Amino acid sequence: FTLVENSLRLLELKESLEAEQEKSAKLLRNLLPERVIADLQENGTSKPERFEHVTVLFSDIVGFTNRSATLDPEEVIAELSDIFSQFDRIFTNHGCERIKTIGDAYLCVSGLSTPTEHHCENILAGACEALHYLEERNLVKFHRWRMRFGVHTGRVVGGIVGTEKYIYDIFGDTVNTAARMEQLSEPMRINVSQAVRDAAPETFRFVERPALEVKGKGVMKMYFLDTHSPNLER
Repeated sequence: FTLVENSLRLLELKESLEAEQEKSAKLLRNLLPERVIADLQENGTSKPERFEHVTVLFSDIVGFTNRSATLDPEEVIAELSDIFSQFDRIFTNHGCERIKTIGDAYLCVSGLSTPTEHHCENILAGACEALHYLEERNLVKFHRWRMRFGVHTGRVVGGIVGTEKYIYDIFGDTVNTAARMEQLSEPMRINVSQAVRDAAPETFRFVERPALEVKGKGVMKMYFLDTHSPNLER
């Protein structure tokens, strides 16, 4: 009887340990790209990398700072968690991955962990679905949020920042330009650069805008993505 009892205890301990390991692995996957996790597990370190062909999306909520000041902290976090959790699901389904959130800003990329020639298409399709999700959410939720989206394509450098607390981040002109595209966008519009317009498949339709001065870049051509084009209907 004691032998059986001990065996059961060992089995329970094994199952509990495996469950905790899976929780840790899941948490790690939420913080770092899969290829970085593999490097850390195999080598104990992960070197920065240059990615030549990726597309980056940057977005933030219009007027969030002023509006959030009137809400309880728990309510603010609940709203952001609800929206960004759905964004994670949407962009992951389109072959993109979230890099980080900064307050009410959301940064994601396609073509990083898994290089693909469809990185621009992935981001644009994800952005369309994310915008439509917000439109539908605003019909049924008490708090209605509007967001601006900016997209640029090019090269980035990605790597771990920090030694005690790992943070994976991406850097470079492509990230900065995506942020500028967002800043020069309009509420509930997806503003893209000429590079994105050139790289996008023909299934996407764009509305040309007047060229605008971009901080640190000079005058740039940009376009709004037509998110309600018939060929983009869900």
